[in-house]
Amino acid sequence: MIDEKMIDNSKAQITEYQGAYIIPDEQCLFAFDEKGKFIEYTSKRRLHKKGYATREDIDPKAAEWETCDEEVLYIGFLRGHWGHFLVDSTVRMWALSREVSKGKKILAKIEGMESFYRQWFALWGIDLDRDVICPSKPTRFSKVLVPDISYYPRFFLKKEYIEPFRYVSETVSATESFPEVYDKLYLSRSRIARGSKQLGEKYIEELFEKSGYKVLYPEEISFKEQVWYYSHCREMVATTGTVAHNILFAKEGTKLVILNRYPETPGHQDIINYASNAEVVEIPVYVKGCDHDNNLMVLTPELQSFCDKSGIDTSSYDRKKEVLSRLLFRIPKAYKLYWK
Repeated sequence: MIDEKMIDNSKAQITEYQGAYIIPDEQCLFAFDEKGKFIEYTSKRRLHKKGYATREDIDPKAAEWETCDEEVLYIGFLRGHWGHFLVDSTVRMWALSREVSKGKKILAKIEGMESFYRQWFALWGIDLDRDVICPSKPTRFSKVLVPDISYYPRFFLKKEYIEPFRYVSETVSATESFPEVYDKLYLSRSRIARGSKQLGEKYIEELFEKSGYKVLYPEEISFKEQVWYYSHCREMVATTGTVAHNILFAKEGTKLVILNRYPETPGHQDIINYASNAEVVEIPVYVKGCDHDNNLMVLTPELQSFCDKSGIDTSSYDRKKEVLSRLLFRIPKAYKLYWK
């Protein structure tokens, strides 16, 4: 359940800083106002720790500065991981659709996934080579526009957080035309997790596929194709983790069935469910002893009940294969021999 205290109904703002300073490091673009005061959150969120990285204020007169006569929009550090992109890199991107941002250069530091970010920005008419600036030296800009962050894990969520995903879904739907639309999707990790001690999904996936769900392996199809499928489905089934975060691209009211492959709920999922206005069903499908890295999915009584109510035929589920999976999960030597 989401903590209602996290919901911030105030409107996100874009603050303009005349003569602002930017100091780059290996990842961040730290921003300071014309007096040298550090601008809050212009760094990166420290994963698994509380808060954003901070910097001490600076004395603008104490150093030589490169100068850039540009008005730029600060987007900041863009992570090279899909899940962290969804919850960290996009938190200022609501501002890309605002009139004041049109025609401005983008101030951003890209960690990885450059080809993806090229596609992403292009949906706003932003060319990665021409329009995105990443200074290599301390630089003073004529004006820096800094949008409020729309999501700060464990602290607040603003309504603007969902806007970039809605915009991208609508733009892809309006500009692309893929041949198929599927009402029901199953987003599988069975191929990307191959070789790791995450077992049993293939057998669960087959049940849904035989009952009319389209199985997608997100890592094997293009970004725009993913968005097309997500934004046109009525129901999405996914396991615990980043793959379930893709509900952000679906229409409001889309049903999200989360198959929990371990007991803990990822910290962002409740927020994402709320922001997406999804109809969410969570089903435990794990055995005792499962965690994030080592887990086994089986046809649990809870999943059987869901299948019975949803008209999903489970008669083909092979309990002998489940026994094998349980042995592989419990006996490390057997697991190693199996993958060899």
